[in-house]
Amino acid sequence: MNSAVWALIGVIVGTLGTGFINWLLQKNQFQHNVNMYHLQNKSSEVVKQMLLDMLNHKSYVDRSFVTLKAPIGGYSDDEIRLMLHDIEAKKSVREDGSEWWYLLSRRDERNLNRQQPKS
Repeated sequence: MNSAVWALIGVIVGTLGTGFINWLLQKNQFQHNVNMYHLQNKSSEVVKQMLLDMLNHKSYVDRSFVTLKAPIGGYSDDEIRLMLHDIEAKKSVREDGSEWWYLLSRRDERNLNRQQPKS
């Protein structure tokens, strides 16, 4: 083979090798970024899970904000409200002015409970 063919093969092999190495580096960098995100946001994810558990309780469709924030420490009221929005909870205000929250996924269940006559 002449030198032009060898040069072309060298360019192709070099390009493929560089592309593969760059792909591996990008993959590792992405995984590192995902791991760092989870480490940095671990506490807020735990709080969101706790809020979800409280709002998914089978006996209570909605909860007062006071009840929701009671077991949570280290976060302001506004930060807790942002987390409630993140988990797709909706705020409602009762006639006495108290703040209550429920999950949008349980809206029908909440409306059904409100329509039933109280014994």
